[in-house]
Amino acid sequence: MRIVAATNKDLKQSINQGMFREDLYYRLNVVPLRLPPLRDRAEDIPDLVRHFVQQAEKEGLDVKRFDQEALELMKAHAWPGNVRELENVVRRLTALYPQDVITREIIESELRSDIPDSPIEKSSARTGSMSISQAVEENMRQYFSSFGEGLPPAGLYDRVLAEMEYPLILAALTATRGNQIKAADLLGLNRNTLRKKIRELGVSVYRSSRSA
Repeated sequence: MRIVAATNKDLKQSINQGMFREDLYYRLNVVPLRLPPLRDRAEDIPDLVRHFVQQAEKEGLDVKRFDQEALELMKAHAWPGNVRELENVVRRLTALYPQDVITREIIESELRSDIPDSPIEKSSARTGSMSISQAVEENMRQYFSSFGEGLPPAGLYDRVLAEMEYPLILAALTATRGNQIKAADLLGLNRNTLRKKIRELGVSVYRSSRSA
């Protein structure tokens, strides 16, 4: 008999807390396979989205195409529910939206309503009257609370900074109509640093014929 078990908990920590049997852990811990969370392999998201769209098509749902900005937003999202959560979102989009092309605006609306516990929540209704510092503090408090007695996965510092950097740089580029010189000046960065961050974060650059 073979047993395949999966968990998103730190079982050693659970053993120390008296929440998991140590003998059962050693019975199960024969060939451990550690799969990084989806937020740490964002480059897989476009392929996963296409796979789930194909699955939905086989089940009789309409074929959908996700535009590049929609995919970039999905790549920047934290996905606390990992691949299963992504699959549910894609299936819901294919089943409920009549549009042939799923845009960034649709993804923004869907993620706001479906996933309120991202480390940096994008909810203007609740944080509109707060300062940026207060909004981040409030969202981090809720994020930590969502894990109960446990702790978030390691690497939180870099994940939160990445989540803050992406919308900040995108907002600056949008406000300056894609003019990277103006955006760099607005952000207080040199142009080479801004270009590097655009590449690293996968920011879709907004361009306008009126930009200098």
